[in-house]
Amino acid sequence: MELSANFVQIVQDAVLDPSSNSAIALFVSSFLNELVAIFPFAVVLAGQLFFLKDPFSIALIAKLLVFVAIPVGIGSSLGVLPVYVITYFGGKPAINKLQKYLRFSWQDVEKVNSRFRGQWYDEILFLLLRTIPVMPSLPLSIVAGVMRMKFLRYFFLSILGLVIRMILTLLVVGIGMEGLSQL
Repeated sequence: MELSANFVQIVQDAVLDPSSNSAIALFVSSFLNELVAIFPFAVVLAGQLFFLKDPFSIALIAKLLVFVAIPVGIGSSLGVLPVYVITYFGGKPAINKLQKYLRFSWQDVEKVNSRFRGQWYDEILFLLLRTIPVMPSLPLSIVAGVMRMKFLRYFFLSILGLVIRMILTLLVVGIGMEGLSQL
């Protein structure tokens, strides 16, 4: 019981009073979360704004961007790299062999892959899909690997999209909580 209470307090402190130490912890946590896909990390972090006592301000948004959104975006991007690499180099045989661990099949990949055409606008679509707070990262990483998206583009767009996702989630929840507190 005490361990879970300490964990909750650590998460609240990381979001409500972000610092360089909390940024490192969020980086590592987001990396591990994406690596094993435990829970919707962005929503859990944004939910901590429910306990915010100060008003939601531009200064807080800037701190959340620097100390929460950027570390989470970079950590999450590194966490999804193994799936990208496996699908980039292994393709269909790797997915068929690992499907019980990955929790998807080649048919799932084909469904998502059918939405992409191999054009420049696929990268824009990839970025937009990365920014959606409820969209899991795993399917997009698989499609990027199967389509053999260039590594630097994939990695840069993943970081950018996941940072935008985190800040959007924080903004929506923070502004919503601010509005609820004024009722």
